[in-house]
Amino acid sequence: MKKFRLSIGDRYQSFGYEEEDTKVKVLEPIYFPTPESEEALVKKALERPIDSAPLSELVKSGDRVCIIFSDITRLWVRHHVFMPFILDELNRGGVKDIYAVCGNGDHRDHTEEEFKKLLGERSYDRLKGRIYGHHARDPEELVSLGKTTFGTPVKINKKVAEADKVILTGGIVYHFLDGWSGGKKSIMPGVSSRESIFTNHSLALRPEEGKGLDPAVGAGIMRGNRVSDDAVEVASFVNPTFLLNVVLTPERIGAVVAGNYITAHREGAKICEKYYGAQIDRLADLSIVSCGGYPADINFYQTYKTLYNAERATRPGGIIILLSESREGMGNEDFYHMFIDYKNNSEREKALREKYTIGGHMAFHDALMAEKFTIFVVSSLPDRQVEQAGMLPVKTVEEAMDRAQKPHPFTYIIPHGHDVFPYLKEYG
Repeated sequence: MKKFRLSIGDRYQSFGYEEEDTKVKVLEPIYFPTPESEEALVKKALERPIDSAPLSELVKSGDRVCIIFSDITRLWVRHHVFMPFILDELNRGGVKDIYAVCGNGDHRDHTEEEFKKLLGERSYDRLKGRIYGHHARDPEELVSLGKTTFGTPVKINKKVAEADKVILTGGIVYHFLDGWSGGKKSIMPGVSSRESIFTNHSLALRPEEGKGLDPAVGAGIMRGNRVSDDAVEVASFVNPTFLLNVVLTPERIGAVVAGNYITAHREGAKICEKYYGAQIDRLADLSIVSCGGYPADINFYQTYKTLYNAERATRPGGIIILLSESREGMGNEDFYHMFIDYKNNSEREKALREKYTIGGHMAFHDALMAEKFTIFVVSSLPDRQVEQAGMLPVKTVEEAMDRAQKPHPFTYIIPHGHDVFPYLKEYG
């Protein structure tokens, strides 16, 4: 018997797995080798931009330059490391009129302390008084630039639209709607109106009612992904001047791309795929997956990404055993109410088409997965809440294994399901 240990919250659960008549494979991301210092990586990327002149040569004295940065939910991007280098580049180009807009989409306002934490004290002090939040629901702060070919109204933050030059910053990870985060997402949803955001995101549903989610919209897919293609169109109305995006190791910046906002982002996505994609030969009959512990499993809403990744590794009709402490409960009202307010997935889809929300989308997809697989959940959630999501509550992995149908001829164990993205060889 082989022993395994998976994280749940701040603890671990250990279990044994009989390997007779079965194959067990552990899926892990390939972690970055120890790179150069973070500062050296940023400097090198700015000196050798992709499909672009250096930033200092793209600006001139008298330009009004807007830098878009991520919100507090993306603190992991480590803006405080690279922002001083961007400001230095702009100053080298003779620019004095520089300001920053937080690309917080439809998320909440930020405090000055949060801006300081995001940008770092040095950059915060250099930009003090010229750092702005974005308010997606305030028409006074938005300007309309037209519509995309997908019908999305392009309404964006006035301060971004009024800038002579716009610089995008952010981090690249797999994203269930846009393929990868970063890039054009600084504009859509970052500084777009609530109406624009929901119109764009609703493209994740197939055009035909009753057909559910579009399989061409998903993590690791940009070509032919309507949500991603539409977001690129929205960004083209702004025509960003330059981009700096990072790919993270679990603890620090591991790679930096800079330059053209489309092609540099693509190169960053390739790096992300290399280290966080896990190519598989076949789908498992059973996947045992942990979010990787706290904070990735802080609530069930955040657990969606782990379950999404486990779906990619498991055959239809198979079994998923999911470890998610969820100490803060379900974590999102739209998410929870999508489970409890509707009797079935047909009703959920209809409600989502009438009023799209990200939380509703995630719950709808969770509910679809609950129909597709048998899902056992090891968590601190009340049993009733797990059952409302169409899943089966258990206390331990071993209990779930006892209740699951046996034998399981092929099994994946995924210790860091929040990070690793399994994909079949034919995946494009």
